[in-house]
Amino acid sequence: MKELESITWPLYYRDELIVGNPKSNVAICTLWTKKELFLDLPKEEFTVIGNLRTTYGINPLIKNILANPRIRYIVVCGEDLMKTGDILVNFFINGISEEYQVIGTQAYIDRNIPREAIETLRKNVRVIDLRDEKNLEKLKEKISNILSKISREEEPFSKPMIIGEKEREVETLFSEDKMLRVEGESISEVWLKALDLVMKFGEVKQTEYNLRQREVLGIVSIINGEETELPSWLPISKEDLENYYLTFFSQAKPEGVEYTYGERLFGLKVSSIPKEVRNTLEPKMVKEVHAILDQVELIAKKLKEKPFTRRAIAVTWRHESDLVSANPPCLIEIVWSIKFGKLHQMCTFRSHDIFGAWLLNVFALRRLQHYVSDRVGFPLGSLIVVSVSAHVYENNWSAAEEILEKLYRGNKMEFSEDLRGFFVIKVEGNEIVVEHRLRDGRKTKYEFRGNSAEELYRRILNENLVSRLDHAAYLGKELARAEMALREKKPYVQDRA
Repeated sequence: MKELESITWPLYYRDELIVGNPKSNVAICTLWTKKELFLDLPKEEFTVIGNLRTTYGINPLIKNILANPRIRYIVVCGEDLMKTGDILVNFFINGISEEYQVIGTQAYIDRNIPREAIETLRKNVRVIDLRDEKNLEKLKEKISNILSKISREEEPFSKPMIIGEKEREVETLFSEDKMLRVEGESISEVWLKALDLVMKFGEVKQTEYNLRQREVLGIVSIINGEETELPSWLPISKEDLENYYLTFFSQAKPEGVEYTYGERLFGLKVSSIPKEVRNTLEPKMVKEVHAILDQVELIAKKLKEKPFTRRAIAVTWRHESDLVSANPPCLIEIVWSIKFGKLHQMCTFRSHDIFGAWLLNVFALRRLQHYVSDRVGFPLGSLIVVSVSAHVYENNWSAAEEILEKLYRGNKMEFSEDLRGFFVIKVEGNEIVVEHRLRDGRKTKYEFRGNSAEELYRRILNENLVSRLDHAAYLGKELARAEMALREKKPYVQDRA
């Protein structure tokens, strides 16, 4: 415990908050609506103003209030695009379960926050819910009235409690740290692999949010199949996904919200559309009055007419605003390509929170790929996600490690075919013969002969015919067996122990 005057408050996300008067007893949570729109409220009358876009912000919110127990009121307002307001209100009404989970959601509370402290906070802090007010000026007027009427005489509900991040030693390993590749059939499977890479090899460094991260420079995630059912262990729920889809696939941008991917993809505002371009568009693709362009419909039309095009690109980045924005889009580009009769979709994120955002993003992008596939008439191919800055924030390290220890590390890797084919290994006379074959069994032109397993192994890898580590390991094992049989003049049969 420390006195508030002896610490720098807020403890968490200070640079992302508008700090008013630390001795005030009212905090304002604007959810997805830009907090900067409330700067004209008198600073001496509120403690802090901040956003709450995801459930991961609930833990720093709780810890900041426990560190400043003068706060007795939270005004919740603004656009609740991900229903984080519902979760916050639910927390104050119902508390948490035995598993330190907010009842009815997938929001977990850090276990290093004592349950007694949580209950003390809930009993002494009142939530004032103003989410129904959609008019910004009327909303600010209501907040001003509340600020003017609330008594400033209330004592702090407890002594300040300083709670740091949950301590856990995480070893950092060295890697080449650029463009690491993970692949699998399901989104959840690939997520675990990407999360493991960041937690193992991520460099610990600072962020703009005054919070450390573990960062890997470049992870390429490839999803080849479908998620048959949402696993119960994922830190997101079906409700979270449905709420996210509503925003992702809507061209409407609520007042006061910086941007949505739906607005940028389906309702891109442009200053003008050249006449020669406008003449090629169907009326539904562009709204004349507002100069709004539906990038996705335009791309589907282009792909249907010319499946070989390399120009099926949607961009969410707007130079005139995003270069100086405090909250620019993380997803910046989507490219669609038809290869061997299937529609593939490649997505680039300049910045990607692997624990807190990756799952929602990728599930929505897979649904978008279905959407385009239906319009183009080509079956679904792979979803490729390029995460330039792949990172996990410090406040999620512990939860990430717990999930990986329980569900990933130590598990046996399931066999999967190498899309580049397989090898038939034989011993003929004084030579080891390795034939490369396609997945359907047809022999290719690549054949390797020699009597040294190491030499053959290196020649095969140099031809880029192996894409999976488990297949490379298998190849090395079988070639070593073949070399031993050759030396000992014994028969060799592939796959026989």
